[in-house]
Amino acid sequence: MTDPAPVVEPLLLGYGLASEQGSIGFCGVYLVQTPRRRILFDCGHAGRRRALLRALARHGLGTRDVDTLVLSHAHYDHVQNADLFAHADVLLHPAERDFPAGDPVKPPWTGAIFAGLRVLDATDGLELAPGVTVTGLPGHTAGSVGLTVATTTGTAVLTGDALPSARALRAGRATTAAAGEEVAAASIELVRQRADVVYPGHDRPFTLEAGHPGRYLVPRVDLSVLAPDPRTEDPTTPADPAPS
Repeated sequence: MTDPAPVVEPLLLGYGLASEQGSIGFCGVYLVQTPRRRILFDCGHAGRRRALLRALARHGLGTRDVDTLVLSHAHYDHVQNADLFAHADVLLHPAERDFPAGDPVKPPWTGAIFAGLRVLDATDGLELAPGVTVTGLPGHTAGSVGLTVATTTGTAVLTGDALPSARALRAGRATTAAAGEEVAAASIELVRQRADVVYPGHDRPFTLEAGHPGRYLVPRVDLSVLAPDPRTEDPTTPADPAPS
């Protein structure tokens, strides 16, 4: 008897958000359920920690129910919650283990996140479970990886920021390509040729139709802006005076 096909479930949706103060950094976090392993793809930054725990709980799961954490790359918005999974295998491409000074999205302290974790190599073609394979997608970073998942409805590719959005697929280029534009474009073309469904880094999952974005699989969910913090801001305070 063969194992049932793996299932991909979005836990946290990705958003392409920025402000004049910098990037919000909300990446997509996905759960791949197989009879042999529960695989988490990316884990978000510390500001989404409570949201991640709530999302797991909605599926009847806790952090210890995750067997394997695959990190698409080592940027802060994808890896900061890795310590929640100290019991699991943590997969990261070897090229992502350098944390040079001056990198604003992979600063030197990123290495401390992995202290005490069982970090294994995530390399192209590595099979994690029947129907679930690591896929090299360099470009956004040198060691960017995704997952190719054979589901009952077709081939799903979880891309991280190698393909952050449907817009990036239309344009044929990643938002940033630290490892080179040509390499990044080749990774996007690989996804275009392989995927029936894309689970992107900073957008909602969407189908591919004749190599182009088709329909979103989940409805748009707009973020709510919370009320001002009463400890720091009085919402009745008048606006700042105009400069004289």
